[in-house]
Amino acid sequence: MQTITLKIPATTPHSYPIIIGENILGKTGSYIKQNTKAKKILLVSNAIVYGLYGNIVKQSPINEEFEVYFLLLEDGEEFKNIKSLETIWTKAIELKLERRDALAALGGGVIGDITGFAAATYLRGIDYVQVPTTLLAQVDSSVGGKVAINHPLGKNLIGNFYQPKAVITDTSTIETLSGTEVKTGLAEVLKYGFIEKSCGLSGFEMTFTDYLDKNRKITPELIKYCCELKAAVVNRDEKETGLRAILNFGHTIGHAIEKCYGYKGITHGQAVAIGMRGAFILARNRGLVGENYYNKCIKLLDGYGMDYKINKNIAPELLYKTIQVDKKVISGKIRFVLPTGEGIVDIFNDIPEKEVLDVIDCLY
Repeated sequence: MQTITLKIPATTPHSYPIIIGENILGKTGSYIKQNTKAKKILLVSNAIVYGLYGNIVKQSPINEEFEVYFLLLEDGEEFKNIKSLETIWTKAIELKLERRDALAALGGGVIGDITGFAAATYLRGIDYVQVPTTLLAQVDSSVGGKVAINHPLGKNLIGNFYQPKAVITDTSTIETLSGTEVKTGLAEVLKYGFIEKSCGLSGFEMTFTDYLDKNRKITPELIKYCCELKAAVVNRDEKETGLRAILNFGHTIGHAIEKCYGYKGITHGQAVAIGMRGAFILARNRGLVGENYYNKCIKLLDGYGMDYKINKNIAPELLYKTIQVDKKVISGKIRFVLPTGEGIVDIFNDIPEKEVLDVIDCLY
C-alpha cells in the first residue's frame, strides 16, 4: 500500500491522503474514520458498481460503527445532471445528514463528480470521500477537487472546487473493467505523459510515454505517478487561475464532442483522445512541434487502439459552436492547451476560427 498527500498551499487544512493499494476496499471504513468526524455516511454509487463492491464497502464502515446508507444513481455521463444531484440532496435531507456527516462516492468519474458537488452544496458543504473504481477516476477525476454536473449546453459548466477528505484507490478494481473502460482511462494516463515536464516533476529514468509504450500493465506505481503529477500542478494552482489549465490538454475539443454526442455513444477517454489528436495536429500546423515528435505521439495514441473518429453526422460548425461555450473560454476567446516540445505544453488563446475548423475536418 502507498499513500501520497495532496497539499493545497492556499487551503492547507484541506490536504488529504490518496491511499493506493490492492484489495483495500475492506478497509474503507477505517480510512473514512481516520479522515472525517462523520457518524452517518451516505454512499453513492450505481447498480453495476454496487453489484461488484457494494457489500464489502458497506460492511467496512458498519464495522467501524458508522450508520451507513446507500443511494444508487443511473449509470452514464448523460445522468450527471441536476436531476441526479437533486436525488442526492433529497436522500441526504431524508436521512437528516448533519454538517459533521459525510458522503462517499463509489464508482467512476460520473459518480465522483456529482457526489462531490452534492457534498459541496449540501448544508453549504459537508465532508466527502472518493472511492474510485475505474482507471480514469483513479488517475484523474478523483484527485484535485473539481466537482460538477453537466448542462444541456455544455459539459461540467455547473460546478465547484471542493476537496475530498480522502481518496481510497483499490487498484484491483481495474480487473473488472471492460477493454473500452481501460482505454478510456488510458487516454488520461497518456495525457499526463504528453504534459509531464510541464507538471514540474523530473528525475525519472525514462519518459512517461516511453514507460507506457514498453510496459502496458497498469500498476499501482503508474497510478501513483499520475496522481503525483496532478498533485504537483494542483499544489501550485488549486482553482485553475493559470498552470492547472494544462491538465485540460485534449479536453477543449473532447468536451465539445461529448456534448454533441448527447453524452451517449462515446466515452470521455475516446473524446479526449480525439481532442489530443486535434491538439497535436494544430501544434504541428503552427510549427510548435516537429514532425518526429508529432509522429511519435500519434503512433502512441494509435497503438492503444482507441476508436477516435468523430461521427460524420456531427457538423464541424456545430462542434466549433459548442467549443465556444466551453468553461475555459476567456474574454470570448477559446483556450487551447498545445504541445510545444516533448512532454511540454502551453496555453494559447488566439487560435483563429479557420485554424480550428481545419483541424476539426481532420478528425472525421
